Amino acid sequence: MDASMMGKRITIVTMVALLISGPTFAEPQTTESPHIVFIMADDMGLNDVGFHGSNQIPTPNIDALAYDGIILNRHYSAPMCTPSRAALMTGRHPMNVGMQHYVIDSDEPWGLGLQEKLLPQYFREAGYRTHLIGKWHLGFYAEPYLPTNRGFDTHIGYLGPYIDYWSYISKMDSATFEGYDLRQNLAVNYKPNGTYATDYFTEAAVEIIRSHNRTGERMLLVLNHLAPHTGNDDAPLQAPEETIEKFAYIRDTDRRTYAAMMSKLDDSVGQVYRALQQHGMLENSIIVFISDNGGVTRGMHSNSGSNYPLRGQKHSPWEGAVRTAALIWSPLLKDRQRVSNQWFHISDWLPTLASAAGIPAYRGDNLSDIDGIDQWEALAYGTGNPRQRVMNNLDEIFGYTSYVDNGLKYVNGTTLDGVNDGWYGAIDDTDTLPSNAEYLRTVMASHVGRLTKPDEKVVSYLREHARIDCGNDIGNRDCNPLRRPCLFDIINDPCEMHDLFERYPDKVRQIQERVEKYRLRAAKPRNRPHDPAADPSKFGGVWNWWRTDPSRSDLNAAADEAHPIPPPSHSLPKDTQLIDQAELGQHAQRDPDHQPRDHHHGQQRDCWWCRW
Repeated sequence: MDASMMGKRITIVTMVALLISGPTFAEPQTTESPHIVFIMADDMGLNDVGFHGSNQIPTPNIDALAYDGIILNRHYSAPMCTPSRAALMTGRHPMNVGMQHYVIDSDEPWGLGLQEKLLPQYFREAGYRTHLIGKWHLGFYAEPYLPTNRGFDTHIGYLGPYIDYWSYISKMDSATFEGYDLRQNLAVNYKPNGTYATDYFTEAAVEIIRSHNRTGERMLLVLNHLAPHTGNDDAPLQAPEETIEKFAYIRDTDRRTYAAMMSKLDDSVGQVYRALQQHGMLENSIIVFISDNGGVTRGMHSNSGSNYPLRGQKHSPWEGAVRTAALIWSPLLKDRQRVSNQWFHISDWLPTLASAAGIPAYRGDNLSDIDGIDQWEALAYGTGNPRQRVMNNLDEIFGYTSYVDNGLKYVNGTTLDGVNDGWYGAIDDTDTLPSNAEYLRTVMASHVGRLTKPDEKVVSYLREHARIDCGNDIGNRDCNPLRRPCLFDIINDPCEMHDLFERYPDKVRQIQERVEKYRLRAAKPRNRPHDPAADPSKFGGVWNWWRTDPSRSDLNAAADEAHPIPPPSHSLPKDTQLIDQAELGQHAQRDPDHQPRDHHHGQQRDCWWCRW
């Protein structure tokens, strides 16, 4: 395949010059490092934001931000919450830090390794004030694992995977345990008193922006929303009734409530944007908005999110799990108001944002500390496509691999016996949706739209090019990855309908060799079994850290080793597993893997993780 064609981005510089008399904001005159505001949605479907073309759920603030910034149309993440957040915080792939398998339940004694240097630590060392609002989900069984001990100056939010939107109670499926989960730094936080969680986290973010403006320091604000993740199983979908009523045109009641949850999330983005503008910080800010993984249309923790027309959903190897809605906005971006088709992995955010802030993203000269690629120059100036490979995940416990190499996607194995391997979330064609004109009016009237003033023709152009087109509705070369690997041309077949395994056997073998190298170097999963000592009833009904010696229960957890991680319910047949060592050696002699060059320095470097 022609890599230059795959790296081709869609730009409308000429159109924008003709349609818009001047930039939305004056070019910033300051040489100071920018404020960074990173907003993450939880389990949001790619089809659940308006800038990908659907009118069902208006997200006017998010969309206006996307139209004035850069839509990242090939943004990839891990297929589940904990692995995604580990990659974001470390700049490393989850499989290199032992976080590739499943998520952390609140009663499990494990977390992101204390030896890892996290994103807020880099920024705090550079003089930034660092704040986390909302979800952590990287371990809290011992106090050193808490976010304020991992580089964040402040944390207002919850420590586990999810909470009730009104009561902040979290109930674990794995046991009968339930407890209150909301903190302000280390203290239990009872301030919300029934406030809807999305509103409470938004108010906290606005207050940090308001007070930060008085300090004169740079700010890193990570706002990890609960929305639109489900709450507890007894009340999974929750939103204010008056917001739900706005979406009466959606017949499906779950989808209607989900739309209201998305609407509140969109309101939050608008309020954060307005707060930055009101307090003189906007013109020297970078705002990122992403989802941690795809939506969940069906099954456990289903929120009725839609990744349509992509295949699969969260907790699967398919695009619906790992190709997520994402955007970046900043006046510092010289080439914006465009759709970018450059490959971007969630691990790239640490070096990319650090580069934008002038912060070295590596400890000394040891490049092995970072897997992510610095893409700031490519984003800011539209200079190309630094990444050509994306390792979505390799999980030997569930028994699957999901990997993209120069536009060819390799899938070997899947999760849950393939029950989530279909195409889900198509919009009900009996719903009477808002018209394009109505959609545009909501964008223009939003907090962000009133400041950015998007042009109608630009919006139409960007929506059209951000829309995913599968070409046809029915695949003619289907593939079951539980029987043998599958290969897809993910550029021209984004919905993974047409298997090319038999057409390109040499490509399959090359990819398998590369994947095997990744597997051999992967860290052992850090997962640990449930611990009865975590029971919140022992801590006054509050989820709390319950072990005092992390050195005992970290990587050298001898007591936990007696209880290994259970095997998956379905293992791949041996002949579909990764190739063996002898075969790998034979093929490597015929077709040795090339060492990639450092994107910025043009020098070869001896690293197998380069350009995931």
